[in-house]
Amino acid sequence: MKSRATILATAVAFAFIALPSTQGEEPTMKPTWAIVIHGGAGSSPAQLGDASSKRRTEGLQHALQTGRDLLADGGSAMDTVEAVIRTMEDNSIFNAGRGSVLTEDGRVEMDASVMDGETLRCGAVAGVTKVKNAISLARRVMTNTKHVLLVGPGADEFAETQQVPLVDPAYFLSQREEEGAANIASATHDEDESHFGTVGCVVLDSHGNLAAGTSTGGTANKLPGRVGDSPIIGAGTYAANGLCAVSGTGVGEEYIRNSVAYDIAAQMRYAGKSLESSVTEIMLNRLQPGIGGLIAVSQAGEIVMQHNTPGMSCAAADSTGRFETHLILDNGGAPANAQTGSNESVSSEANSPESIITALIQQQASDWNAGDIDAFMNVYWKSDQLTFSSGGDVTRGFDATLQRYQQRYPTPEDMGKLTFTDLEFLPLGDSSMQVLGIWKLERDKPIDGRFTLVFQRFPEGWRIVHDHTSKSPDEPNQ
Repeated sequence: MKSRATILATAVAFAFIALPSTQGEEPTMKPTWAIVIHGGAGSSPAQLGDASSKRRTEGLQHALQTGRDLLADGGSAMDTVEAVIRTMEDNSIFNAGRGSVLTEDGRVEMDASVMDGETLRCGAVAGVTKVKNAISLARRVMTNTKHVLLVGPGADEFAETQQVPLVDPAYFLSQREEEGAANIASATHDEDESHFGTVGCVVLDSHGNLAAGTSTGGTANKLPGRVGDSPIIGAGTYAANGLCAVSGTGVGEEYIRNSVAYDIAAQMRYAGKSLESSVTEIMLNRLQPGIGGLIAVSQAGEIVMQHNTPGMSCAAADSTGRFETHLILDNGGAPANAQTGSNESVSSEANSPESIITALIQQQASDWNAGDIDAFMNVYWKSDQLTFSSGGDVTRGFDATLQRYQQRYPTPEDMGKLTFTDLEFLPLGDSSMQVLGIWKLERDKPIDGRFTLVFQRFPEGWRIVHDHTSKSPDEPNQ
């Protein structure tokens, strides 16, 4: 028995010596290079449909393969970022380059940025209309000028002096009729966008350098000249050796307001937090649900992909053999215990339906007081089934409701200053909420009354599906 035990112990010891890279040790292997990409956040695969989901997956796989091959051959982070994003700009399923959405006046205006983590050099363009690959022009701004950001006609004129392909604006419109509804990113319709566009890539190369890039066609039916976070360094794109490389996708205005991309690096630098905890803090505690997603890679090759929308097109690969694509991540990519700990009650309260709906109603008041009825109406369900009841009349449908508001309040003076107070909430199940409150309009002849709203939770967020407004009786003449 003793002899058998000795032989067994010797065999086990030999196994550990002969096989140092056992399965249990694989998680400690440090990647020599890593790449993460995204193709937009928003809808779940079920909402995208089979055709769009298939094309997105194929586009992600092609882009990721392009990046993996370059990095495996010793390619640089910056070269890889540009090459990968170019493949996505050339694929009309993504909202960048050829797949860019249209402005209110039916044009394409594209934005892009790149950042080199080794030198902190960066370049960006906004509102370009005739360059085939905005990401390449952004890199030329970084390398061939002393500037960071060029916009509009000036950026288009700069493109004519650079070795970048130029196209007729018709190039961006040519495939829309052929592809129809399959290309959800390029659709221009009256309903809320169900998929936020933008493509991005972050890279750690085998030389130890980080780089990031982001490119977009913006938001459908945007005002001409609107610029989101994609060309704003520190908002949608950031990279710094020793820390991380980041690219975002979602509601650009919120990424700008929160300096999202830089904030992740700042948390790592000044608070000593990990990449994952920094991204999780942003996605769960800083941004409202339904805003978008983030991809990031650290100096150590740690990969993080997270979204607080129903889905996000994303993919990742590294030198250990990892190669994966996703249209949705379990728990949005956040750690399973992300809501636990000392911040649980704060996070839960901030993300509760009551707090989200309160913020929407407060935003409505702010938009109204700015004289913007269109923005005020963004919280309503853009459907023919929307109902609005006021003064004994019932209006059905979003367009008719908008028209009624415009006719009743044709000028900012007629609109006055609006306040909502005394909100009361009554849950109507897991995805509906009744809200009661008081409204007041301060103007030449102030008026006030009560309202009853019914909110419903959709993939894009909470929306008003029914609005009943009553006016307080006029005071009798003295």
